Amino acid sequence: MQQRHMCKCAKVTFYEVEFKLSGMKVIPTHKNCGEGLNDDQFNSFEKELVKYWGFEQK
Repeated sequence: MQQRHMCKCAKVTFYEVEFKLSGMKVIPTHKNCGEGLNDDQFNSFEKELVKYWGFEQK
């Protein structure tokens, strides 16, 4: 099983995330370093995405 490297960048903005296919999985990846987002970064990205799409929870 291949170990996935995690992004160690201090801040990842909404526009710096791209999605890469790894086998049958889609991995959210930071464009600048090319590493997969860690859990905290992904949660932050998900909140920004929901807000951007207008589905903000009340």
